[in-house]
Amino acid sequence: MPSDWEIVPLEKIADFQNGYAFKSKELLNEPSPDCYQVFKQGHIARGGGFIPDGTKSWYPKSLASKLKKFVLKKGDILMAMTDMKDNVAILGNTAIMPLDNEYIVNQRVGHLRANGYKGVTYPFIYLLTNSTDFLVDLRSRANSGVQVNLSSSEIKTSQTVLPSEKVNTAFSEITLPMFETIISNQLENQRLVQLRDTLLPKLMSGELDVSDIDL
Repeated sequence: MPSDWEIVPLEKIADFQNGYAFKSKELLNEPSPDCYQVFKQGHIARGGGFIPDGTKSWYPKSLASKLKKFVLKKGDILMAMTDMKDNVAILGNTAIMPLDNEYIVNQRVGHLRANGYKGVTYPFIYLLTNSTDFLVDLRSRANSGVQVNLSSSEIKTSQTVLPSEKVNTAFSEITLPMFETIISNQLENQRLVQLRDTLLPKLMSGELDVSDIDL
């Protein structure tokens, strides 16, 4: 290993915290104006990635004045901390938050935010946490029962080889534009799906007539 590289725990390159333990009676089952979407494990895809239609709960922004640290920013990394013992599918996998101030994170989801150490940015953390070697090691240290659970301490102390700041900066210059494009395309796809779901029933019912449109 080059002399200016080092082995560091995950907490060296990313600030970590658990999600907030909402009470079920606090959450709304339908969206309403001025609400946060509650980020749960259902938003995390197998193998890593964000599932935009995973929202099942909402929380009023008017009640969140003391929960600002749980409000997610674009580029935050969210990790699944619980899974079923007999079918471990997403334990340790992560998703990238694509939006600012639209989601608030629920318990049993780990919240990682790059702290800038040696030029590390969120693509490095996302690719690291979804890599095979990292996941095999992390899952081997999970607490096992009917469910398998990752503790905050085991996540924070997971080790990785960290290149020099020069290498990290060069890596970010390549990967950040790629990830920004991925996020932009994902958001555009989500908007198109919402538009389709809004227009299609009106077209099927005859509420909208497009017969005179010349394509």
